[in-house]
Amino acid sequence: CQAESALLCTRYRSESAGPGWSESIKPRNTPDSRLATTYGNFSMKNTALLVLDVPKGVVSHVSDATPYVQRLAFVINAARTQSIQIIHVKTAFRPGYPDLHPRNPSAQRVIPLGKYIEGDESVEFHPTVAPHKEDIVTTKRRVSAFVGSDLEVTLRSSRIENLVVVGLIASGAALSTVRQAADLDYGLTVLEGLCLDRDQEVHELLMKKVIAKQANVVASKEWLAGL
Repeated sequence: CQAESALLCTRYRSESAGPGWSESIKPRNTPDSRLATTYGNFSMKNTALLVLDVPKGVVSHVSDATPYVQRLAFVINAARTQSIQIIHVKTAFRPGYPDLHPRNPSAQRVIPLGKYIEGDESVEFHPTVAPHKEDIVTTKRRVSAFVGSDLEVTLRSSRIENLVVVGLIASGAALSTVRQAADLDYGLTVLEGLCLDRDQEVHELLMKKVIAKQANVVASKEWLAGL
């Protein structure tokens, strides 16, 4: 990410989006038995799609960003049509970074940039995946979606018991959020092709060996087919 490498700013790998990707997916109304796993019985009434860290400042550094946000938008819209709650989580700090401790490893990378501050363009959502009025938006101050945000109280108040996780990055927000959510007893599904990482080998290791121990890791097409 050249001189602007930071907590949320790096280059990621994305899956190729071949012609007809969206047309090949036909969501149906019968539940997918694969989603009823040891990680929770995924009734869509108590499920939320958790979209992690996809503002402009992050997406601009994704390799092949356009195909990625298009695929992400398709999944978000498909979930929305099935009345699944969409929750967007972004990282942003107050002016002057009073909520970023100098001992935190991210501080030395983020503060010199003067970005990722509330109101800055870098934390505005990419227009392709911008929240709708019925979506929930929450701001976090650390890597995990639960730290420095109102996510947990929002989930409890909305009676959400299951989370479907997408967004950036696999070794950052996705990993931290999944592990914390598992400790909080949420049922978890991770859409592996929509949780990218800078290192494909790390991505595969996390999905197959680490995150898979606490979440149901599936392809987006497979999850959509179960709606």
